[in-house]
Amino acid sequence: MRDRPKVPDKRIVAGLESAYGISVRAIEFLPIGNDAAAAAFRVRGEQRAFFLKLRVGSPNRASLTVPHHLRLSGIDSVVAPLATITGALFAELDEYSLILYPWIKGESKLGKTLRPRQWHEWGAIMRAIHRTCLSEALKAQLPQEEYGKRWPSRLEKVERALGRIHQPHAFADELAKLWRQKAAQIAEARERYLSLGSRLEARGYEHVICHGDIHPANIMVDAAGAIHIVDWDEVILAPKERDLMFFLVDGHPQDAVSAFLEGYGDCQVDKFGLAYYRYDWVLQEFCDYGERVSLSNELSERELQFSIDEFKRLFSPGDVVELAEKAYRDSGKP
Repeated sequence: MRDRPKVPDKRIVAGLESAYGISVRAIEFLPIGNDAAAAAFRVRGEQRAFFLKLRVGSPNRASLTVPHHLRLSGIDSVVAPLATITGALFAELDEYSLILYPWIKGESKLGKTLRPRQWHEWGAIMRAIHRTCLSEALKAQLPQEEYGKRWPSRLEKVERALGRIHQPHAFADELAKLWRQKAAQIAEARERYLSLGSRLEARGYEHVICHGDIHPANIMVDAAGAIHIVDWDEVILAPKERDLMFFLVDGHPQDAVSAFLEGYGDCQVDKFGLAYYRYDWVLQEFCDYGERVSLSNELSERELQFSIDEFKRLFSPGDVVELAEKAYRDSGKP
């Protein structure tokens, strides 16, 4: 969220002090992230700093319990939410949820270069995550891969909204025009997503814990060079290709991919699975930005313009549509 929510600092501070028992000295809004329902803050306590996520409504429970479990299982690179005084992993504040994390003193690797050693370490971390066992109770909290069923109905809802003769505002009108211009590529992406999804469902893959959104923006590297994995909002039980897609068919240099695979260890990777998840990502982006512009009444002009710009960028060279098309070609075009 790039616009600060209309919640007074003193209200947030009171909620933190009551729920977490910390003494807050300062709070700073951070205009970062691509989640229109969550705002980020840096919180300074008496002895340490924290990262606060202020989310509209209740959080996805698995996005809190799974990283907490992984951390307890010994995977120290996972950044898990801190517990409240009562042991809960979040606190309620009016219509919001407070989710507090330790502050990682480092930088996101979005647009930055990782050393081969770090790519190797990243591979080993992902292997450990994928091999971690869950109790049946914890498994029940996680969404599971639906193989081609997640996005089509949402995409159709966006298209119905954009097909209206009179749009509610200029941003929706602009997106409707862009959508018509890209109609052939959008239809092709949906068709390939459905066909690949049917193929994968028939194969019966093993499902593992997948971060689901493990791109460089969700990797922090501290001053010592250690990797920290943040933002578990998309956690899901799915084939390993769900996560490996971000490493193997995301435009990284071949030496980086090789170092990652050395760290991950020997495994059979399904190219159809990689292509499916590239198209899953494409449809997710279409739905996300389409819903923000055509179906939301609460976003500012700044957020709406950001959504328009991001939708345009999806079709740029080297971005998600082109990466999906390449992964499809490399799979052998089923």
